[in-house]
Formats: sequence, C-alpha cells, structure tokens
Amino acid sequence: MRQPFHCVVCGKKVELGLAHQACRHTCGSAECQAVYQKRYIAQVDQRRQNNRIKLLQSQGIDMVTCAVCNQQFEMIHHNHLKTHGLTVKEYKKLYPNLPTLNSRMKQTRGQGALAQSHYLSYLGKEPDHKLYEFLTGSLLGDGSLEKAYNKRNARYAEGGSNQKYLEWKHEFISQYFSCSFKEYLSLPHPKTGKRYKGWWLRTTVNPALTQLHSQWYNSKKVIPKSLILEYLTEFALIIWLCDDGCSSGGIKLYTLAFSEDEVKFLADLLKARFHLQGSILKNKNNQPFIRLNATSKLILREMTSKYIIPGMQYKLNF
Repeated sequence: MRQPFHCVVCGKKVELGLAHQACRHTCGSAECQAVYQKRYIAQVDQRRQNNRIKLLQSQGIDMVTCAVCNQQFEMIHHNHLKTHGLTVKEYKKLYPNLPTLNSRMKQTRGQGALAQSHYLSYLGKEPDHKLYEFLTGSLLGDGSLEKAYNKRNARYAEGGSNQKYLEWKHEFISQYFSCSFKEYLSLPHPKTGKRYKGWWLRTTVNPALTQLHSQWYNSKKVIPKSLILEYLTEFALIIWLCDDGCSSGGIKLYTLAFSEDEVKFLADLLKARFHLQGSILKNKNNQPFIRLNATSKLILREMTSKYIIPGMQYKLNF
C-alpha cells in the first residue's frame, strides 16, 4: 500500500487517496506536473547522452571536455553552456586554448563546408521564367519549400512513389540547382505492417528558393496571387494536374491545403485564362477542390496533348 509522500516540486504533503492516479511524485497540480516532467525528460536525455559518450569512447573516438563541469562531449554545444550561464563566444574567450569539437565533428563540419562550396560553384542555369512556371505548378501540387530554423536559405523537396515522374522532375530542376535523388522505404504501415518503396528529390539550399519561400508560406502554404498571375501558364497547369489532379471521370484539381477564398481565386483565373470552368466542391473534411465541367475537359485534353511527361500518361491521356 502506498504511503503519504511529499511533492518533489513544491514539498506539499500528499495524503493517501488525494494524489492524482497518473502522478506518483507530485501533488497533482498542473504546474508541479509540468516542472517534474521537464526534470524527468532532462534526466532521460542526460542518461542517453552519457550512454552514447561511453559507446563512442569504447570505439576509440576522442572527446572534448567542458572546462566548467568536466563532462565529455563530441561538441560543447550552446545548450550545455546555457546551464553554466555562458554563450559559446564567452566560453571560447574564457578558454581560448581548449577545443569545443572532437576530430569527428571537425570532419563533419569540413564535409558540410565542401557541400556548401559545391552549391556555390554549381554551374547551373540562372532561374528563368520556365523554372518559375515549373515551381508554380509543383507548389500548387505536391512540391514544398523547406527552410529549417537554423538555415539561412530554403530548398525544394518532393517525395512520392512515381519513380519515372520524379526522375523527370529531377532532370528538369537539376538544370538550375544541385539535387539529390534517393530511394527510400516507408515506415511500416500501422495496419498491414508493409513497407513501401518511394523516392525523394531535394535541391541544395538557394537564395532564389528562399525568396519564393517567403511568398508561398506564412506559417502554412498560401497562394501568392502576384506569382500565380505571372507564372500559371499551360506548362504550370500541366504540372499541377500531374501532381495533384485526377482525370478519371471528371477532371479534379485538389486544392485541399488552401482556403476557400484562395481556391475561388484559382478557379476564376482558370476560367479567365484558359476558359476552364467548373465548380468548387468539398470533401468529407470540408476541404475545397475544383471540379471542371465536360466542356473544360475537352479544352484541357487538347492542352495536355502537347506534353509528354514520363510516368504521367495515365493522367494526361484522358
């Protein structure tokens, strides 16, 4: 039988039957549980770090030692120095002759510098109208611009299971940016346990993509109307259809990530620019998409006949 105990955060005595069933260490208040959880996570992280350091040391990998607390690390990081009330700059000023990186981290940093120099020296084409048409269609569809919080610039990324189509995209965008194209296996499906093969296309970071990121994203993906007005051409529309459209039965363009006002803007532009008319419908999750009428299907069929895009015959030959 459990005995009364004192909350490890506030010290309050907790009598039998008064403690929260899910918490055996605190008085049960939200504030004390949050503090305890934060401490517990920090302890777990510290144990994991210690075990990792021991493993690396057993493999003969050298470490660097914090001059303040004598803990060993591969890299003396700013998060650790915050616990001593120091910044990295202040630590280096106090201990100018002590290393903050081990040899393996130095090598990793060197490889990163080489990768950056490759990006800076990549002899690709300057971004032109055709590239922005391509990116407009892709960003209306499955493509995305990634910008990590610790990176200055953004990159283009897309994954999927249609190898031929992604290879074609890789070939196109490689004219402008250094790219990687890798095969991957998905995580096991939660119901079937099966894993599925797919491919990832990613560019290196680039200032041109950073500029686009600032226009296409505002906490989530949005419709940059000025860019759409300039770059939604036939070619961009075909990419959009290949990415996020359906041509079996009626033609549908899925715009589930966008607001109703944004989808109405797209539908009005399709009508004004390409004479494609249709309706804005909603799926079971109340997300809007565009369905074109029968006359528009004939107009789009003539348009798609001008383009041969590998892996997309089933969408373009309707």
